[in-house]
Amino acid sequence: MRRVIGYVFLLVGAFALAAAAVAGFWGRDAAATVPLNVDTKTVLEGTASGALAKSDTPVAVKYTRTTQAAPDDSTDEVVVFVETACIMIQEGETPTCARAEDDERVVTASERAYAMDRKTSEVVKDQVKYVGEERAVEGMTGLAGKFPFDTQRHDYNYWDDTLGTTVIATYVDDVEVEGVKTYQFEVSASSDDEILSKGEDGEADTDDDVRGSYEATQTIYVEPTTGSYIDQTATQKMVTSSGMVLIDAEMSYDDKTVSTNAEDAEANISKLTLIGTWIPVGGLVAGLLFLLVGLWLVLSGRKPNGGSHAAADDRTLVDA
Repeated sequence: MRRVIGYVFLLVGAFALAAAAVAGFWGRDAAATVPLNVDTKTVLEGTASGALAKSDTPVAVKYTRTTQAAPDDSTDEVVVFVETACIMIQEGETPTCARAEDDERVVTASERAYAMDRKTSEVVKDQVKYVGEERAVEGMTGLAGKFPFDTQRHDYNYWDDTLGTTVIATYVDDVEVEGVKTYQFEVSASSDDEILSKGEDGEADTDDDVRGSYEATQTIYVEPTTGSYIDQTATQKMVTSSGMVLIDAEMSYDDKTVSTNAEDAEANISKLTLIGTWIPVGGLVAGLLFLLVGLWLVLSGRKPNGGSHAAADDRTLVDA
């Protein structure tokens, strides 16, 4: 019976070592993948002035962005995101968003779709393949929605929708936000002659384009293990070539968004740590213990060499 239990321990030990090896060499990498069920809402609060804000002086505004994955358009390697964003002047019971023709409190409203590599978090080159020709942004590259898993302390290429090109997200410092370790990145984008609006025809580089200067800054606090945003502040200013201020805004994540981001990041870090560290280490230790105990039980359960046959032979000699 002892030998049977020993063989069971050996089998369990071998299984534990195999599980540790799989988790160590494959599990962590598999877990560090952008999921296909993303459905988040981000809220920034602040002030804005200018023609779009219908005020020469700063008024209270709220920027709401929803980000949803489109699993039917995604693959094992690429995830498609659809983002809708809206800036609303805060007057009375203001809706999250509305159509500009229906509500004068709308400052801006937009929608974009893009395809991102689920491992590197960089947008893929062939956007048309995943989001269609009508929604694809030509030449889109760099980071758009999040930073990569295991974000490093160096600069990254960061996509700017208005400029239609990448700018540099510069690493600044390590900063703790809501008890979560983050990397602070600074992003600056500017142009003295940029298309601020494509005009009524919706086509760029035509006679009815509105051109002018564009300045934007972002301070992004990134949790490095997951690459997710914890906090963010942003400014944006657009002035037409005729000198009219279209928008001059300054906003930052509201407290609820920061708190939710911190909680989600901590939960995801725990999952990655479990799969990438505790299961491999625990499986290795448990596997070795089971193997040692199983080996001892098997060896100790064996009878001495010639034990049963020797006893029978001895009895025969005595009887004779």
